[in-house]
Amino acid sequence: MKLDLVIKGEKKTFKTNFVSARQFRKVMEFDEKIDYTAIDTNDLDELIDFVCEVFDNQFTAEQFYDGIPAHKTISTITDVFIYVRTGKTPEELEKEQKDDDLGK
Repeated sequence: MKLDLVIKGEKKTFKTNFVSARQFRKVMEFDEKIDYTAIDTNDLDELIDFVCEVFDNQFTAEQFYDGIPAHKTISTITDVFIYVRTGKTPEELEKEQKDDDLGK
């Protein structure tokens, strides 16, 4: 999975290929305690810290906050959760679904 952030005016791409079982468990914990329809700032901070963790802390929470477009904040967190749960990006899952629908 990759994530693009703007850091010091420059677009940087970060990649992760490995997700641990501990990270999967953490997603389950978030699901148990966070009401995703009413996320507060503390929840958002925790979720963004988790995104940093999934990417092996190649960037900080502050760099994430400053480097991601506002309208992509929640969708990016969601994409990371999907990757942690499935080992695939949303695009990969969509392609698989299309291939299944076409009988490939």
